[in-house]
Amino acid sequence: PKSGGGYLLNKVSFDLHQGEILGLYGLLGAGRTEVFECIMGMRPEHTGTIKLHGKELKITTLDAQIKKGFAWLPEDRQRDGLVQTMDIDKNIALTNISAYTSPSGLINNSKEDAAVAHMIKDVHIKVADKKLPILSLSGGNQQKCVFAKGALTEPEIMLLDEPSRGIDIGAKTEIFQLIYQYAERGVSLIVVSSELEEIIAIADRIIVLSSGLKAAEFVGDEITQNNLVKASYYGHQKLKEEEALAAENKN
Repeated sequence: PKSGGGYLLNKVSFDLHQGEILGLYGLLGAGRTEVFECIMGMRPEHTGTIKLHGKELKITTLDAQIKKGFAWLPEDRQRDGLVQTMDIDKNIALTNISAYTSPSGLINNSKEDAAVAHMIKDVHIKVADKKLPILSLSGGNQQKCVFAKGALTEPEIMLLDEPSRGIDIGAKTEIFQLIYQYAERGVSLIVVSSELEEIIAIADRIIVLSSGLKAAEFVGDEITQNNLVKASYYGHQKLKEEEALAAENKN
């Protein structure tokens, strides 16, 4: 629900298969990021439900959702994905810190170091020393750190919000390769992208959102730029029709 009335998302439902790359496409304000925020427990006012392996999950907090097998890679890596004052290794380990912490609160440094070293290798982060500041890395390698941070919790489902934004072409290719790599391992990924060519190239199936509504769903040969663009205006047209009808009834 919106504070001024209406809904940011209205009856948006979809399923997700193991190892699938599901794309979410839509114009600014379509509700793409809000879908992720609802899934990750960041919109407590939501009224939807999630079922994982047929069992309904209670959505509470971000930390609880991570423990249930979800990982979220936010759109703004600098603001929401990284702690800029921390070193590379601490940034990567942060979301899984409880796995290396004893009941007394002491961190098992060797266990943490081994896990971080494995992730640096697994997602191909180019770094001379993991103790360097996170801001010493290029944008592409920072984004890989955000990916590693999510992957370290061994999630079943990864939510990637504009994963290629603000990085060069070479780094984009590497991020897409990581997405394919994790899908092949059986991880399910939902990818939000405002880039038509990218979402078409990477997704097995695409859901189009428009003004908080699920406008369309495309798979296989149905996934074309023309179909996505047309569907992305569905919600705007729907709102205009509803406003016109409301004005007519008022008169």
